[in-house]
Amino acid sequence: MDRRNFLKGMAALGAQGLLLDASLSTPLSAATMGPRPQRQAWRGKFDENLVCIISDLHTNPGSYQPELLKRTIADILALNPRPRNVISLGDNAYLTGKDEEYALLKEILAPLEGSGIVLTLAHGNHDRRENFVKYFPEQVASSVMVERLVHTVDTPRAEFIILDTLQEPEDTTTWITPGAIDDDQKDWLEWKLNSEKDKPLFVMSHHPLDEVKISSLLVNSPTCCGYIHGHDHVWRPDWIKKSYGDRRLCRTLCVPSTGHWGDIGYTLLSLEEDRAVARLHEYEYFFPNPLNPGEPKPLQWTLIEQDHKDATCAFAYIK
Repeated sequence: MDRRNFLKGMAALGAQGLLLDASLSTPLSAATMGPRPQRQAWRGKFDENLVCIISDLHTNPGSYQPELLKRTIADILALNPRPRNVISLGDNAYLTGKDEEYALLKEILAPLEGSGIVLTLAHGNHDRRENFVKYFPEQVASSVMVERLVHTVDTPRAEFIILDTLQEPEDTTTWITPGAIDDDQKDWLEWKLNSEKDKPLFVMSHHPLDEVKISSLLVNSPTCCGYIHGHDHVWRPDWIKKSYGDRRLCRTLCVPSTGHWGDIGYTLLSLEEDRAVARLHEYEYFFPNPLNPGEPKPLQWTLIEQDHKDATCAFAYIK
């Protein structure tokens, strides 16, 4: 079966709300997932104009990353108001997108099910589509494309386009591939950026613009006000220009990892009436891994954490 037919089949299953057959090694049954904790009914509020952005989860069974991701998910669920949407910008799996990585990720994200929060997952260079869709068929069903998992998220004040920039290597044991979008995705993106007139648009993906190479599409769009990505594991606001003779700019933002290395945390994007403000919630900074018990924290880490305390990045609406 070729990949196109495989993904079409996955989408059909996701649309019908069916679980995949156990022959695909999918631990989606109650027996394999274990009993889920009873959740009390949420009595707080939702903010339809609040979006939570996470990235670079690197779900690694038996290591430290899963516990740090659990901390993030618990804190998101404790927010009041809760964000209506949570968007992950890829590298959901640890290294090469193995089944066991996605199985554990499914378990960690389970508390979001039934919480009222809508979860959208992008792909990073450590993800693998064929394994991913076994555990997250609903993400296939909600994609606007078949070969690539591309999503749109609509809010009252802005719309988000989440691209699929994963280029899968033929060697499944490697992961070093640059980000890119295929021609169909690029054509659709150009149409979307120039056809939407009523709302500001944000474009998001895992990879930075120097790899995806869509800067000209963004700065020439009448409504695109920002590009947000992961991959680099740092909090880094920046901007791109249309030309030296034009005042048109487009803000860009790199967001942190939930727990692999670098800036560790998540981002809340508040969609206000005339702008959007991204706020960093940083737990800590470490590289290349967390401190061992009793090990003193390097001064550089402390200074980076201080630099990023209460950090924000504002996006002006273009409409």
